[in-house]
Amino acid sequence: MLMVNIEQFSNQLSPITQIKGKKPISKAHNNTQERRRRIVLLEEEINRLYRIRKTMMQMLSDRDYLVEDLEIKMCREEFRRKYGKNMKNEDLIIKKYKEDNSSDQIYVFFLEEAKVGVKTLKTYTNRMNFENVFRFIMICQQNLTPFSRTCINEVSAKFYFEVSQVCLFL
Repeated sequence: MLMVNIEQFSNQLSPITQIKGKKPISKAHNNTQERRRRIVLLEEEINRLYRIRKTMMQMLSDRDYLVEDLEIKMCREEFRRKYGKNMKNEDLIIKKYKEDNSSDQIYVFFLEEAKVGVKTLKTYTNRMNFENVFRFIMICQQNLTPFSRTCINEVSAKFYFEVSQVCLFL
């Protein structure tokens, strides 16, 4: 290991690394730290998504939607194997129907956008309209925009919306 007196080279360092008595951090070191931070965040995100999905499955079951026991009892490791570390929000979409009426269906969407705008809502309502599904739950990262709320009020005669705000990092 090579020891260097940092003060000898301080005039050659960028202003960020010219902190007296501090060793400059290499780009490789920064990249390694960033990778570790991303892995930890990814683990937190996977755990959070697992818990949200499990809660949604239990809630749908309580509302008499047809949910298999395997979906409710899925453990974290099974969730990771099924959806992987590179999961997309599209992979997490849930579509269920009532036990006694298969035409009564519901979607659960995990929205990727931090702020949900009118365009996003229109995309989902068009999809639901095409598939004749009139209930859905949106899992959002932030509150809806005021324009989105207005849009929901306009289409609420045809669609039944539920919005849950959850901090996600996908």
